Amino acid sequence: MSGIERILIVGASTRAAAFSARRGGLRPICLDQFADADLALVGDASRFEADEDVETLASSALQDCDAWLYTGSIEARPSLVDRLTRVAPLLGNGPQVLRRVRDPWAVSQALVDAGLPALSLRKPTEAGGPLVGWLRKSRSTAGGTGVSWAGESSFDPHDDADLQRYIEGPTFSALFLAAGGRSRLVGLARQFHGIAGAPFLYKGGIAPITLGPRTEGLVRRIGEVLAAEFRLVGLFGADFVLNDDRPWLLEVNPRYTASVELFELAARQSLLRDHLCACVAGEIDHETTPIGPGPFVGKRVVYARCRLEFPAVEIPRWSDLQPFVVPAIADVPHPGTVIEAGEPILTVLASADSPDECLARLDGAERDWMRRLA
Repeated sequence: MSGIERILIVGASTRAAAFSARRGGLRPICLDQFADADLALVGDASRFEADEDVETLASSALQDCDAWLYTGSIEARPSLVDRLTRVAPLLGNGPQVLRRVRDPWAVSQALVDAGLPALSLRKPTEAGGPLVGWLRKSRSTAGGTGVSWAGESSFDPHDDADLQRYIEGPTFSALFLAAGGRSRLVGLARQFHGIAGAPFLYKGGIAPITLGPRTEGLVRRIGEVLAAEFRLVGLFGADFVLNDDRPWLLEVNPRYTASVELFELAARQSLLRDHLCACVAGEIDHETTPIGPGPFVGKRVVYARCRLEFPAVEIPRWSDLQPFVVPAIADVPHPGTVIEAGEPILTVLASADSPDECLARLDGAERDWMRRLA
């Protein structure tokens, strides 16, 4: 599309987006934190550490690409996005959009103005009295790594965090496609979070999920408001808690999200091609209905409970002839990789005819791997 064939993908984990690129007929080059063994099956991959000079690596790789996009964690670095966009065209939201849409106060005001549910916010420096029932959320992190209970946090006058009212209920993620100030709801995913010591860390999800006409109508409206107010483009996600059938927005993920591959595998269609069309041509198909219900596809990030060395395992082979087969595992480390307690080991995936059966299969796969690695 528009001469785009080779794309650079930058992020903490790029494997899912790289697989999406191959399903869309593109050739990915990846820079990510892990450069896992299965990532090398679909394209060139190099590893980088967040505290090293990512800009130098990315600028070098961009010389061989037609365009680039980012995945999780890079949205927290708008200055880096700005510098890289000067080197090659960006397929996604630019730095100015990121700064605005990652401001929870601006997002909350947009929801209130539209008559939509919005969680209360406070500044850490203005937080007087008990903080029970409040979350501290950093603007410089992503994936739940910068979220903690406010009462268990210490605050600095120069802290970039905000306090958000905690609300009970299951967590979901809505995937949207946006262009020209408009959006389309792609689908809904159930999300799961939390490991020992990190209760809000992203742990996986199941898609596609249906929530009923009233709730989905409100979710669509949230996507429309976000797209219009912040001029979002391409695929983006909105995480929310469902309480009393009302979606309470937690945060906006203005980029390729972890749930995209679940929808692709369930619907057997390339969403990254839609992303390119929205970013390059400014076009989205408003008549397309959300993906669902079923078949259901889920994934679970398996985290290490103690320090371990990853063994040699058989990696599912990528096949251009079967690009929508659900692999049993993904994000597979190289043999001998040392993984510390609390770090991700790999991802297990499953498909089923119901969300409950899909969840049971993910639970079983996680238990099997924990026994194998014990």
